Amino acid sequence: MATTMSLDSPEIVLPGDYLPQLSPLLNPPQTDPETNTKPRSLRLGPGLTLSPSTPSTPILPYRYGTLNLLTHIKRPTASILSTPRHYHPSTNDPVLVTLLRTTAEQFIVQLTPYTPPAIIPFENYIINNAGTTASARKSRPNLPIGATIYARVSVVHKHLEAVELSVPDLNYGEVISQKNTSTTPSNQKNSNKKESQSTSVSSGTTGAASLANRAEVTPYILSISQPMTKLLSAEETLGKPLLSAVAAKVPFEMIVGRNGRVWIDAATQKEVIKVVRCFKEFDEAEAWNDEDGGLVKGREIVGKVCGK
Repeated sequence: MATTMSLDSPEIVLPGDYLPQLSPLLNPPQTDPETNTKPRSLRLGPGLTLSPSTPSTPILPYRYGTLNLLTHIKRPTASILSTPRHYHPSTNDPVLVTLLRTTAEQFIVQLTPYTPPAIIPFENYIINNAGTTASARKSRPNLPIGATIYARVSVVHKHLEAVELSVPDLNYGEVISQKNTSTTPSNQKNSNKKESQSTSVSSGTTGAASLANRAEVTPYILSISQPMTKLLSAEETLGKPLLSAVAAKVPFEMIVGRNGRVWIDAATQKEVIKVVRCFKEFDEAEAWNDEDGGLVKGREIVGKVCGK
């Protein structure tokens, strides 16, 4: 017999909240002689940890979200289900980050507005096809504060106290953003960029600054929810109807970061704004939650923004 406390009866917890209701499950009573069964102690899932400094309530959350408790005579389990609009880093996630400052050995970058700054050690920043890193002073990229960097999560330290990123090859690196409008092309190329044509959406192999290298056009960095991020980063069917509808009206390029940021570029500034509006209105309407996956709502938004 199992009982569950989940989103149907949510209990919102914050990092550091005491959870006395879980303490009895951590040290269950001895074997019941009538049933001859031996209860097992509570298993802690994502978002929960043990705190020896608080023996009376030793289980503490380190993540914001909803307490999810599954009690079973053999293996009770508790975890924190985070809201889908918040990003929690996982190894190998592609992300778009903003450069905050540079130290002698690393870049300090903003992963999300609600998490501590992440780092990109220079030895993890590949700057050419030979695999040379940016550790050498002469080869170190001279990136301006506010530059956008397409990187990959390499290490997530326990309890999300620190996140380490890497630029593992030339598919990653600096991209041009509204805070970095230099007309000098980036020496980084990005094969993970999705280039949208009038009839299809496919992966492109042009350099990250190929379209952005025009003084009259500034690419845009759009912040979106986690469900919208999943939609746009899907390889096949999930995001294809929306992307195809937009691309049929406006050819564009985009880079999607799992941390809820999307780099968008097009031939003109007006077209950039149209694509941004389509994605933003679709996300704000939570159309990704519709039964049809947002197909009807997406066509409606594209028609309104880009014309019939």
